[in-house]
Amino acid sequence: MDKHNCVLRFEFVPAQAVRRRHDGYGAGMLFLDGRPFWFSGSESDPQPVDWTWVDFLEHIAATWPALLAEQSYPFDWLNKSASHPGEIWMRADYRWASRDAALADEEEPVLYEFHRRHNLAAGWKGIGLPALVWLRVGNSVWLSPENGTPYRASEPACRNSLQAIGDQLAAAFEGSDNPRVAAAVQAWGLRGSFLQASFFELCTGFTTRELQQLQGSRAANAYWEVPEKTDWQNAPANESALLAVARMSRGILPGPAIARVIKKIRKTPFAKTPGLDELGRKAGLHLQHGQTAYAHESGYLLAQWVREQLPAARQGYFDIEAVLKSFNVDVTSLEFDSSHIEAIAFWGLHGPCIMLNDNRAHDSHERQRMTLAHEFCHLLVDRKNALPAAEVLGGAIDPYVERRANAFAAELLLPREAVEQEAQSGHLRLSELLLIRQKFGVSKTVACAQIYNSRVFERLEAFEQASIEARVARLEASIQPEKTVSKIV
Repeated sequence: MDKHNCVLRFEFVPAQAVRRRHDGYGAGMLFLDGRPFWFSGSESDPQPVDWTWVDFLEHIAATWPALLAEQSYPFDWLNKSASHPGEIWMRADYRWASRDAALADEEEPVLYEFHRRHNLAAGWKGIGLPALVWLRVGNSVWLSPENGTPYRASEPACRNSLQAIGDQLAAAFEGSDNPRVAAAVQAWGLRGSFLQASFFELCTGFTTRELQQLQGSRAANAYWEVPEKTDWQNAPANESALLAVARMSRGILPGPAIARVIKKIRKTPFAKTPGLDELGRKAGLHLQHGQTAYAHESGYLLAQWVREQLPAARQGYFDIEAVLKSFNVDVTSLEFDSSHIEAIAFWGLHGPCIMLNDNRAHDSHERQRMTLAHEFCHLLVDRKNALPAAEVLGGAIDPYVERRANAFAAELLLPREAVEQEAQSGHLRLSELLLIRQKFGVSKTVACAQIYNSRVFERLEAFEQASIEARVARLEASIQPEKTVSKIV
């Protein structure tokens, strides 16, 4: 187990009396980031919870497939509005308050079942413990505690920790003559089979029929590039680029377009990128050293560091196309049959490659440069952490990493320091200051955002500030409000 990155820890002592132990009783305490989270007594004197922990073993055995494989909310509106899983009921209530009651009647049961299979506390009977909502997002996990700040933590570390908890409980109750306890121990032993049976449906969000339409006559493992010899019990399959793209584009791209994208990915060869890999390794360490709870600050920090690492890019125009080419990143295009998706980036068995959307041919060169810089951020720091093997820009994706990539792209192409230097040269009128966008190859919106976030903004005239604020407000309206997190990967 990766103890360094693990935020979950469990202490458990089975009941001493044989009868109570066979009935699933024991004293346990769950720790979240080193602090007691499930406990009895007071916060100043926390004590283990003396209860039938078979409730918990039953629940994690039944929900194991969803915890490991389900990465999207059941509704697209929720994917676009919830910053983390602890927000789902707030977002739902806001939606239902302004719509017909019939909509809530239809959606609430679906959302309830989703919440139940992702809330580690939902299985308790006869006792109420604080909710802890778990949602996998690529190679990390959102852990949203009731009335607390959410955590982003390593998925393998969290999975190993939860598996260790289940193994500990199952070992404690092994040999029980209580039918319910014996069934829970058996279910835990079969969790790998449960996961294998529902893996592709949970990963993609597609029904069995929809999957069959995509796969045709090909076996699921072969079509989705999942190894046949996967150890489902102890080392379940990671999401392939094909599965990730299908999941993130579901409901946005029509089935034939998804099939065409998958075919294109399949034909893209794997490319070695030692330079990009090494820069990404150093970038990850740099982010850890200067860790911040806000995504946009991490994006700015990373972009400033990247410019320092690339001598040709320390000053002035950042040639993102040339940089990607130098790192052996393929840039191609494909018609997606939708203008909602700007690009798809993928890596792992194929690529790394950035696939631009030919249906957005009207996009300006400046917009395209932002798209490439956005994907460059993912290729640097998210391939082994926050994302699986792909990212769909415009699809269903975790807001935190998207906000970080957006801030990175803006700062990489137009550093705020450059804006401030331009102002120091005497160009303090907004009309003059905005000319900097031509020099750095960014849109007016990006230039306004960087001015707004720089020290120059407060020196502008009131009417100029109002103009910038209006443009930035329109930009922010399309982005979920940023939330702090306790840990970041």
